[in-house]
Amino acid sequence: MSKNKLVKITLPTPIMKDDKEVTTIELRKPCAGDLRGLNLTDVCQMDFNAAYEILPRISILNERDLLDIEVENLTPLMVGIANFFVNTKQ
Repeated sequence: MSKNKLVKITLPTPIMKDDKEVTTIELRKPCAGDLRGLNLTDVCQMDFNAAYEILPRISILNERDLLDIEVENLTPLMVGIANFFVNTKQ
């Protein structure tokens, strides 16, 4: 089994997690199990509900973090997720 791809997303606004300031979030490329119960179209279209489901599965963020996160931090995280589904080798 190959090692899953990891990407680091720099947050425009740092967040507090476990009493530490976090400026980057590492996303792990989702496997099939991470996508269970999700509509792939919603994931790729950066739907908040899809991001709310998948981010805790592939990052250090939990549901509470996502409910409290600054809005400007959502876009880079959702773009990071969508980029996993883009074939750049065409």
